[in-house]
Amino acid sequence: MIAMRHWSLRQQVTLLVGVLCLALVCILAAGAAYIAQSRVRQIVMENETQDAVLTASLLDRGMFERFREARNLAAMPPLKDIWAGDPAVIRQVLEQLRTSYPDYAWIGYATPDGTVRAATKGMLEGQSVRERPWFQDGLKGPAVGDVHEAKLLATLLGPAPNNEPFRFVDVAAPVRDETGRVIGVVGAHLSWTWAEERRRAVLGSQSLSGGKSLWILSGDGTMLLGPDIGSKPFPEERVRAMRQATAGAFEDPSGTEPMLTGFAVAGGYRDYPGLNWIVIARQPDSVAFAATKGIVWTIMGLGLVIALIGLICARFIARGVARPLQTIIEAADKIGRDPTISQVPRVSGSAEIVRLSAALRSLLRRAGAAEQQVIEASSQHEKDKMALRQLAETDPLSGLLNRRGFALLADEAFGLHRRHGHSLAVLLLDIDFFKAVNDTYGHAAGDVVIQAIGTALNGTLRATDKIARFGGEEFIVLIHEVDETGIITVAQNLRRAVEALAIAYQDRTLSVTVSVGGALAGPDDRDIQDVIERADDALYKAKAAGRNRVTIDGLQIQLASAVA
Repeated sequence: MIAMRHWSLRQQVTLLVGVLCLALVCILAAGAAYIAQSRVRQIVMENETQDAVLTASLLDRGMFERFREARNLAAMPPLKDIWAGDPAVIRQVLEQLRTSYPDYAWIGYATPDGTVRAATKGMLEGQSVRERPWFQDGLKGPAVGDVHEAKLLATLLGPAPNNEPFRFVDVAAPVRDETGRVIGVVGAHLSWTWAEERRRAVLGSQSLSGGKSLWILSGDGTMLLGPDIGSKPFPEERVRAMRQATAGAFEDPSGTEPMLTGFAVAGGYRDYPGLNWIVIARQPDSVAFAATKGIVWTIMGLGLVIALIGLICARFIARGVARPLQTIIEAADKIGRDPTISQVPRVSGSAEIVRLSAALRSLLRRAGAAEQQVIEASSQHEKDKMALRQLAETDPLSGLLNRRGFALLADEAFGLHRRHGHSLAVLLLDIDFFKAVNDTYGHAAGDVVIQAIGTALNGTLRATDKIARFGGEEFIVLIHEVDETGIITVAQNLRRAVEALAIAYQDRTLSVTVSVGGALAGPDDRDIQDVIERADDALYKAKAAGRNRVTIDGLQIQLASAVA
């Protein structure tokens, strides 16, 4: 830098532009690589998670259908009389079911003592399955069993198509007579090749072209479908974290190369309880980031070309700039020495040079005015921002927060609840028979009712609690630092405040009530939406119980005005 002080402006500009262009190319390439890699990682992880969730959903829904078929077969009224009848008739019914779904490897009916009375293809008939888990669980109720081998049945079925041991998933259900007494168990072994078909349907050609893999693990992390069946590819801490999260993604560095990994837990569907299988979708880092390397090299090449062009242009520009600048410098140097010179002259050249000479003459005159303008503009800008935010987050009818404004506060409050354990609760209030008010007195009356209730509710709450109009005749309240007793008290105070209202409309006095549902944020809630959903369920129960009531999720309490 010391040596550059003695260089001409043209030399300094040329050198600095060259260094700047080179630095910009490097920064651009590094930034592009980072952004591209981060974005690709995010996209790939999202895709892997979606594939895992899709596969888990296919497994759960498939098992739900088999679970329902076994239960329906055992309880179907037209079949009540066949179970104690001819085994050939029972076998025919079971064969028809297996024909409709070929993935059933075996379907049988066993008497309460465990003897197989009838089965598809007559397999295991007359033999005892009393000690088998599916039979013991089936005596108690509809049941499913995890993946396992059945050596005796595998011997009867012959070799598997892929020469691997047969593995099965069990479904079973008790058969009851007219009195409800268990007279037998219907059991079915579902071939595990069914899961392999679902896996191939999701993968398609990706496993060949993109190095993608899809595994299925048991709830304890044991490999059920994938390489090294029976192994545990992940440590217990990772398996426990996946079960708790139910779905998500992470980068697994444990193999020969890092793998972008998505997961989802098959936790059941409807009344099928699920076996907590963990579906793993994986893709190598090298495959995921291959495209980003080409992008980076392309950007670097273009950047170098642009830098070279900029360097040449900078040399010519510096020459044109230096000449009029020298004139200004010489005049400025004489100001204060030569009494005949009091300002810099007007010079010809680029528009910027001309404006520079003019700016130097008027700088002091304009400095004060410019500063004041900046202050005023900044103040007006802040006012405009506040006004726009107020409009965006406020319900125009009630003057309360709207759904957007509430969501911002609620998400922040839930974050504090998660990080610091601050207690948090949500109340949902719905005006009872509000449609009747609109139908009887008109929508203008309905607007008056909403405004009156909003004012009453807001006046009843603490300053730290927030209320919003959630849409239509529904209001939502966010309550901080409250326990089970406190949420009931707050909810009842709100309900009484509305019940006590006498709303004047024209020459009439209107009275309304509200139903209240509430929920306290708990450790199982993933976000504020989970709390709102539980409060909404409680509100539905309050409505169903007769309205003008308070129902708090998990407390098993319904309070009406008569017992408030």
